[in-house]
Amino acid sequence: MIESMVKLKKRLGFFYAELGLIAGKGRIAETVSTRLGTPVRLRPFVKGRGWGLKYLVLPEGASKPTHLVKAASRIIERRLTRDPAGNYHPYNQRFAREAEILGALAAIGLGPSALLCEDDFFVREYVPGRCLYEIAESELIVWLPRALEALEQMCDAGIFHTDPNAENVIVDPGSRRPVFIDSEVSVSGPALGTVSPERRLFCHERLLASLSWKLSGVSDAEKHFSEELPAVLQEFYRSRESLNLSPERAAALLQGEAVQRERPL
Repeated sequence: MIESMVKLKKRLGFFYAELGLIAGKGRIAETVSTRLGTPVRLRPFVKGRGWGLKYLVLPEGASKPTHLVKAASRIIERRLTRDPAGNYHPYNQRFAREAEILGALAAIGLGPSALLCEDDFFVREYVPGRCLYEIAESELIVWLPRALEALEQMCDAGIFHTDPNAENVIVDPGSRRPVFIDSEVSVSGPALGTVSPERRLFCHERLLASLSWKLSGVSDAEKHFSEELPAVLQEFYRSRESLNLSPERAAALLQGEAVQRERPL
């Protein structure tokens, strides 16, 4: 009953925010149709509502989406401007930054390619699969080291993903590599170039701390992962002393017993 109410609230919130769409669904659909060379329809992607409204793009006759739209809403923007930390950036700047980061990730096989970027919406390739946050612990034991390796590859390539939380890491059983999406949190300075040690460390801590969200709503008696997952994690970090993240702190972040560092500028 509670779960149904939460879903209903999200759906109603989506349709309310849709009233403030800046581009308008008609213009978005027409622009995407022209770019793809075939008529498309847009399906609301309620699950993905955050810094913008998301729609799945289904070409005419297709049963599965090929792309995803992120569009600006005046209603969401009003909420974002009230950020007490003062980190608000206009949607056109956020979209341009995210399209840039995704393009760089796609070039190294770790992100979806961007199809187009307008001032008030952008379109990227749709990535099937589940996010790291949704999979069982038995799968996390396999995928978490791969995701951490991918973070290292990303940083080595000079790409700073501003929000690599577990909901922004997509895994697909048919692939051995995770894919990163939704780098939508704006920060000062360039996103591409040499990744500072502080930014690299933040990426790792952000991913680990976000996995502790899996423990929310769980009884105190069950608030832990098995010993196997922290052990796998600690083994990963023992061989990477240059990261300045001790195996013990990594496990504490995963268990929700430590707080991640603030996002560097």
